Amino acid sequence: MDEKLPKILYIDDEEWNLTAFRFMFRDEFEVMTAADTDTAENILNEHLDIDVVISDQRMPDETGVQFFERMHHRLTTTERIILTGYSDIDAVIGAINRAGVYFYLRKPWQEEEVRLVLRNAIDSVRMHRTLIRSEETLRMIEENVNDVITRTDLNGRYLYLSPAIGRVCGYAPEEVEGRAISEFLHPDDVKQRIEAQFETRQTKQAQTIVYRFRHKHGHYVWMEANVQAVWKNDEIITDVITVSRDITERKIAEQKIEFLAYHDALTELPNRLLARDRMHQAIANAERQKTKLALLFLDLDNFKTVNDSLGHAVGDLLLKAVAGRLKECVRDSDTLSRQGGDEFLIIMTELESAEVVAPVLDKIHDHIQRSFEIEGNELTTSVSIGVAIYPDNGRDFDTLLKKADTAMYRAKEQGRNTYRFFDAKMNVDAVEHLNFRNGLRRALDRDEFVLHYQPQIDLLSGNLIGAEALIRWQHPELGLVAPGRFISVAEDSGLIVPIGEWVIREACRQAASWPKAGGRQVGVAVNLSAVQFKRGSLEKTVMRALDESGLHPALLELELTESILIRDTEEVLATVRRLKALGVKLSIDDFGTGYSSLSYLKRFSVDKLKIDQTFIRDMATDPEDEVIVRTIIQMAQSLDLRTIAEGVETEQMLSHLKLFHCDEVQGFHIAKPMPAENFVSFIGTD
Repeated sequence: MDEKLPKILYIDDEEWNLTAFRFMFRDEFEVMTAADTDTAENILNEHLDIDVVISDQRMPDETGVQFFERMHHRLTTTERIILTGYSDIDAVIGAINRAGVYFYLRKPWQEEEVRLVLRNAIDSVRMHRTLIRSEETLRMIEENVNDVITRTDLNGRYLYLSPAIGRVCGYAPEEVEGRAISEFLHPDDVKQRIEAQFETRQTKQAQTIVYRFRHKHGHYVWMEANVQAVWKNDEIITDVITVSRDITERKIAEQKIEFLAYHDALTELPNRLLARDRMHQAIANAERQKTKLALLFLDLDNFKTVNDSLGHAVGDLLLKAVAGRLKECVRDSDTLSRQGGDEFLIIMTELESAEVVAPVLDKIHDHIQRSFEIEGNELTTSVSIGVAIYPDNGRDFDTLLKKADTAMYRAKEQGRNTYRFFDAKMNVDAVEHLNFRNGLRRALDRDEFVLHYQPQIDLLSGNLIGAEALIRWQHPELGLVAPGRFISVAEDSGLIVPIGEWVIREACRQAASWPKAGGRQVGVAVNLSAVQFKRGSLEKTVMRALDESGLHPALLELELTESILIRDTEEVLATVRRLKALGVKLSIDDFGTGYSSLSYLKRFSVDKLKIDQTFIRDMATDPEDEVIVRTIIQMAQSLDLRTIAEGVETEQMLSHLKLFHCDEVQGFHIAKPMPAENFVSFIGTD
């Protein structure tokens, strides 16, 4: 007789996911699916032998965690797994004990990872059922699994420990038998273990706890356990059985996730979110103690030159080195934070007066001006600093941050490598914003914008197949201005719409002219702003650009951000469909950095995924980034989508991408962005 297949219940409100799950695991499990939790509850009531329930966290009627909490009494011998996105991770981690969740998986899920977790969960639940049924089977399991099984008396002394205690915690069973649990559990966890024992006596149901057990070498091992009283004749409790599994790796992963939520991944300094929280606390303390505090806004001078000339990898190493020197300049009670890019914040607390800040500023300049040895390069940089004082310049974080930022720009204006305290006369930030806004209006009329092109190649053939069009502003006074300095102003003012229209028309015109100029015909990719997508008559602009230039629609690729698509409104869907009807290609820019959903890839019929350079940059040294890149490529292949990797700067990156079967690449290793006339020559030499 064939072995009975394990039973899996999968809950998800997206029909496509349900269908995919049934198809992928139809040969290995008896798969039941539910599109809502009411249906899932009915299935659980009808089928009492379901091994594993796996649920999406985001359900329309209640979350997956809430459903598991509500059904906890029904799922005592069923393992629970949650599927969750990045944005839900804190809620899931916080509720993992209450809901008895066995494991959580990040979306989009990967077939092999789900298969492995399901197999482990099935093994676990069947072991637990066997334990309840038979003491004889319990003995057999004890000898062969890594779950630690213990028996304690009602005074909390160990009567028996399975051999797994040696593999997990380093002790021979006889070293622990006869001793109290309080000798081995973390002091903070003893109370909950006692409470679990009391609760199982009262309810006659197993209790789940998470605790720390001291390893023989002195460190603590995180354990998740089921605590169950053993009854004699259903009247007298003889002892307590605890089945514990080592969850240290999971705990470390959770702690890493929590750390990354509040710290910068590159420098491991507090990030914007944590800096804001620290500032709120500092302001409250300063108000209570009647002291001052200083907010320092730091921006490295000419950092872009390092990035452009030596690449982002060297730039990142320089940022880490700068962070290290800044730490040497502040007290332990101060907060040093990286805001992103080459910007840092320092919060100095408990100041008697603002005068004590100046020596710290001088120390920072002295430390940063010394040369840095990075990858065989001797690099020098400097820093411009703006300072705002509480309560003199403001009484809340946002006001102080704005004024420190304004003072920093004044320092840059006055020669860089200096610092300025905010004063009432400063209005540089508003003036520059206004000047840029007015300048952008004039730039359109005076044809001051130009396009540079970064080549894109096919990895299989090595042939040039296209280029990404990148805007630059040929400012009459500032020279060539990168988009990072003016795009946000353009978006705030609405000027991004006419600027974006110019980019599309000019890119189409130049792409159509390449064969006539001695090159050959290749495609061109254009970035679309979310503001441009929302406010502009995009399809009319594209149609006009194609008609005027004569460029074949299939040669124009429009790069959309995930933020555009996850709105998932009918208006967005209609616009995308009209663009597709024109025959142009659609790609998702910076894929993987936002809320990456299989549903919108299918719903919006995109053609290509552009893997963000943050994953590409570290994939050779960071296993997590390597897995992300490989997973995106495999997922794209399964959906018949092409993939392109941006930010490819080394041969090692290129080799990895070839191994993963990425379709296309672009980056400094191939070629830097270049003016249109240079790109025509580049085509000719390809």
